[in-house]
Amino acid sequence: MVIGFWLTGLGLAGLGLAGVASGTPAHADPPPGLAVTGHESGMRIAPVAQILEDPLRRMTVTEARAATDGWRAIDGDTVTLPLSGSVWWVRFSLVNPTSATVRSVIDLGTAQQDYTSWYVLEPDGRLLLENHTGDRLAFDSRLLAHRDLTLPLWVPAGETREIYLRLDSHDGLFAMMPLRLYDVSSFFAASTREGLLLSLFHGGLVSLAVFNLLLFISTHQTQIGLYVVHLLAFLLASASFRGFTFQYLWPGSPIFHNVVTVSAVILAFVSGSVFVMRYVRLHRYVSWITRDGLRGLILLSLAGMVPAAFGHYLTTVIWTLVGLFLIVAVYLLNVRLLIRGVREARFTVPAFLALIIAVTLYYLQLGGIIPNRGLAVWPLLVGASVELMLLAYGLADSMNQQRERRFAAERQAEAARRDMAEIERRAAHAARHDELTALPNRLHAEERLNAAIDRGRPIALLHLALDNFRTVNESLGHAGGDAVLRQLARRLEIACGPQGLAARLLADEFAILLPGADSDGAVPLADQVQRLLAAPFQVAGSDISVDCRIGIAAFPADGRTSDDLFRRAAIAVQDAARMPGRLQIYQQGRDDAYRRRISLIRDLRHAADEGQFRLHYQPKIDIRTGQVVAAEALLRWQHPLYGMVSPAEFIPLAEHTGSTRSLTHWVLAEATRQLEIWAGRGFAIGLSVNISALDLQDADLVPYVGQLLKRHGVGAGQLTLEITESAVMTDPAHALVVLNALRACGVVLSVDDFGTGYSSLAHLKRLPVQELKIDQSFIRDLSETSDDAVIVRSTIDMSHSLSLSVVAEGVETLDSLHLLNVWGCDIAQGYVISRPLPPQVFEDWLIERQRGAATDDQGIAEA
Repeated sequence: MVIGFWLTGLGLAGLGLAGVASGTPAHADPPPGLAVTGHESGMRIAPVAQILEDPLRRMTVTEARAATDGWRAIDGDTVTLPLSGSVWWVRFSLVNPTSATVRSVIDLGTAQQDYTSWYVLEPDGRLLLENHTGDRLAFDSRLLAHRDLTLPLWVPAGETREIYLRLDSHDGLFAMMPLRLYDVSSFFAASTREGLLLSLFHGGLVSLAVFNLLLFISTHQTQIGLYVVHLLAFLLASASFRGFTFQYLWPGSPIFHNVVTVSAVILAFVSGSVFVMRYVRLHRYVSWITRDGLRGLILLSLAGMVPAAFGHYLTTVIWTLVGLFLIVAVYLLNVRLLIRGVREARFTVPAFLALIIAVTLYYLQLGGIIPNRGLAVWPLLVGASVELMLLAYGLADSMNQQRERRFAAERQAEAARRDMAEIERRAAHAARHDELTALPNRLHAEERLNAAIDRGRPIALLHLALDNFRTVNESLGHAGGDAVLRQLARRLEIACGPQGLAARLLADEFAILLPGADSDGAVPLADQVQRLLAAPFQVAGSDISVDCRIGIAAFPADGRTSDDLFRRAAIAVQDAARMPGRLQIYQQGRDDAYRRRISLIRDLRHAADEGQFRLHYQPKIDIRTGQVVAAEALLRWQHPLYGMVSPAEFIPLAEHTGSTRSLTHWVLAEATRQLEIWAGRGFAIGLSVNISALDLQDADLVPYVGQLLKRHGVGAGQLTLEITESAVMTDPAHALVVLNALRACGVVLSVDDFGTGYSSLAHLKRLPVQELKIDQSFIRDLSETSDDAVIVRSTIDMSHSLSLSVVAEGVETLDSLHLLNVWGCDIAQGYVISRPLPPQVFEDWLIERQRGAATDDQGIAEA
């Protein structure tokens, strides 16, 4: 608003100046009773004045009056001195035909003239008044303390006065003078009116400069600072043109006044050009050659201030044309930017055009190329005013654009902050809730549990585990399984009510928090949950049932921290699998077994690297001959804390944690290494190794077996891989592919634990196996009259019909061994022969058995 006020004031002042230039007092009446000789209307002096050139600069007023040749009438309404370096004389006469003395003022209409001498003579040539003044002399040399060069004159009644002016202009910058004749009152009225307008104009510039200076100090925007410099330079130039600075600021320093005047013009050109270049960001649109050229023009223009400092004002005046050329160059570049649609150029192009037109008009008038209409320096002021107004409007527009961009950026930032807040809210919600079911997650449940513990309030934790969810996924696919989980979550929310909290812990594990309840108090809710989940789930037109077991732990009886409660509820849910109702409250002391299990799971990863695994070997004998033909490698774990850990305990842990592959690879590597050792010691026996269903999913199994056989130089027929019925039936098609690949390597394949699975004879026939191993559950209590006898005999007969060798494991009595021999079983393995033995003990046992067999053979031979 302040900018708009001052710009409006500046515009009104410019219009006022234009009015002064065109009307005040172009047709002012001469003082009453005073007439200009030869001009009856008496409006101006110049049209009836005469001008004489004094090229040698030596002529006196007497010589000028006596000169008869060379005088010529002034062409136009203004005295215009050519830039010739000569002294010029101007003369005219004033007649007072009245009976009273007329007091009047002769005004040259300019504040700038180097040396001006006034001579007032009577018609007979007698000198009445002589005065020497000008802008190169101290201000107090003037007869009238006025910014313009004026002559106060008294013309007595009935007399005539001849006026001679000696004009010595070294620079010629302001050598246009509209001579005017006033009476005293009219002169001061016109002077006051014009001074008031100029004062308002300059005051507006000062206010605008101060405002923008404060704005620059506040914002530190370079373009605002450049505009302030340009504004101050123009203000200084304008005030100097009109003589204000000489009259009020440095009246005793005419040299400084002239230096400031011409330097301000150059500085105005340069600062305006640099401001515009910065304002329109000219460096973005012009090449480096153009930029360097503009820099050169700027430095060249500033160099024009040097001769002014040494009094060579004419040189400086001419040098201002370089500044004008700089403005023209910048103007042409701005026209190009205007064509390209640069917004800022809409202000700079007309602004510079106004200034260029004003300066061009002034120089054309000064050179006499176009007629002088008495405007003098007013075109400069009006043109510069228009330029300043347009640049100010452009600057205001730029600031407004910056403000709009800032507001837009702030709005975008605010929108971004809102979006970020929403993202953070969603992230916080997602961090504490399950994405699929929208239930709180474990973190949220822990927070609620900890809050209750911190307040000392009883709370029960129910841990739910789904036993058959894998089957649900396999039958319905993951999308169907997700649908079941979502329905299940809604049922849990209904069951726990508004006071409780249902949460999803893992894929198929959930939790319910029941505030204010102990373990016994949570049992009814657990029973309700089981009944709710027992109802079938409707998914894709199918009824799906899930099996759920629940473990319960409560604060403060079962733990003092959330970790203790979750751990003990997990222990309880594991124990619930063995309970008829699938529901179990945590039993004190179960932590030891749980800690042992966790410790074994943790240590299992590093057991092989730390040398804790051992292979024990249980021999297999040919039942007919009694010779040891092979052995089975059985894995043992010598734990540093728990001692020897049974495979029945750690193998399920390996399968649960995904460590089966590394275990199998270690066993295969150790077994083939042992075969290499035994071959070197002359033991020609085979070795069997168990592999699981998970091993059949290992893409590296087949190449790994081949590498081991090649590395240790073991014949493929010496290695037997035992696969259980259940492992084969998990994925029969894939198992068949892997088994065929293993058989192609030459290894022997055996079906382990036969009779406990679901394989059919037709499927068994398709498998590339060479051996069938009857499960020890059929052999351990074998007798001729037992039910197991029928199964064993039929299995032996069936296997032989399929050309399969039959192995009976778990043989613990000689009677069982005898029956197996009678029924045609090929190989036996069990405690009746030997327990699993460490490698060295097994070798000693083998040597001893071979020695005993040799002794028996020798005795038979002697008999």
